[in-house]
Amino acid sequence: MQRLLGAIRRADEQYGLIAAGDRIALGVSGGKDSLALLMLLSAYRRFSPRPFALHAFTLTLTAAFDTAPIQALCREMEVPFTVENMDILPALEKEKNPCALCARLRRGYLCRMAKAADCNVLALGHHREDDLETYLMSGLAEGRFYQLQPKSRMEDAGVTLIRPLLDVKETALADLCRRYQLPVMKNPCPVDGKTNRAETKALLFALEQKRPGALDQLSRALARQRKEASP
Repeated sequence: MQRLLGAIRRADEQYGLIAAGDRIALGVSGGKDSLALLMLLSAYRRFSPRPFALHAFTLTLTAAFDTAPIQALCREMEVPFTVENMDILPALEKEKNPCALCARLRRGYLCRMAKAADCNVLALGHHREDDLETYLMSGLAEGRFYQLQPKSRMEDAGVTLIRPLLDVKETALADLCRRYQLPVMKNPCPVDGKTNRAETKALLFALEQKRPGALDQLSRALARQRKEASP
């Protein structure tokens, strides 16, 4: 826990993620990444040099998705919680690769909910492997490399997007969830494990198996690029 809180603090200081008085909307899907971020940001409030508030939001694809465990965790951490159902499955079923559309729609929903709750920042739980996968996927699919940013302004939505876990390993978040028995829920997505991202994750895993330490090196390269590109 302390090591991960240290990573949050370093990211905050390096990228200027959180300003005094920020009201941070936190997207909580029930997966390990968002639950870990909820726990870490809740703990970070206690010693952050700049006070901030949290509000957790869950978007469901079906009304049958049980949010009770997330609500209980939010109550325990004294974080307000809001849930809303997204009626987007019919639109996704028409897409050959629905992931990109789903991500855009979810982000749009979260931004609107954040603004309605008077939040000016949206925090997402993307981690190191998400960044590497996105980088490789964009190069293979679009012929250009795109990497996730720790902080970006969504002008149309009037919200600042932050990713405090971008330099944190996925395994560290999984370990945190196991250690504190966080209520990790199965991904309800009908194409979970059958996407381009899942294939890219498998490619990166195979690379790491063949060349141990490869992902650490690639992650350092992306972090260096971010640092060089920052003003």
